[in-house]
Amino acid sequence: MSSFEINFNTLLNKKKLFEDYPKIAVAVSGGPDSIALVFLLKKWIKTKSGKLIALIVDHQIRKDSFEEASYVKKYLDLKNITSLILKVSKKNVLKGKMSQARENRFSKMVDYCKNNQIFHLFIGHHYDDNIETYLLRKIAGSNFEGLNCMQEKTVYNNILIFRPLLNFSRKQILSYINKNNLIIVEDP
Repeated sequence: MSSFEINFNTLLNKKKLFEDYPKIAVAVSGGPDSIALVFLLKKWIKTKSGKLIALIVDHQIRKDSFEEASYVKKYLDLKNITSLILKVSKKNVLKGKMSQARENRFSKMVDYCKNNQIFHLFIGHHYDDNIETYLLRKIAGSNFEGLNCMQEKTVYNNILIFRPLLNFSRKQILSYINKNNLIIVEDP
């Protein structure tokens, strides 16, 4: 086990947030962050005798979004990771609105978790994402409170949203991807 995996597992085990035999979900876009996260969680959940499901959202904004989601699902299926594609209703899709797309994805995944008694949703944001969020908010003129970046854990609609990669850099994640020969999909 690599030091990256050891540090990841230590972080999760230290939090003591999980019930016996946890049932968890992870957001997977196919990008390096979410692919690294789903494979790290696959190994970790085995040690807890729990269950993992990867949630892939087809936001239907780009014409190739379903093909990309299907490709990610097939890859995860080949790696024995249970996954599901959640589709955003076309009426909820506003072209060119990234904030709306994020909100749609998040709502779809949280609703799935609530409907399936899954109390933990993992998201692959990492350290560099938090720095970027801070800088964008600073440039936009946010006040001190507004500069507060993503939190490692938050509760939304009774679902624990957990971002364990906030302690790891993009460079560390890409190194993990390369060392484990994992396949990623870059979102254009």
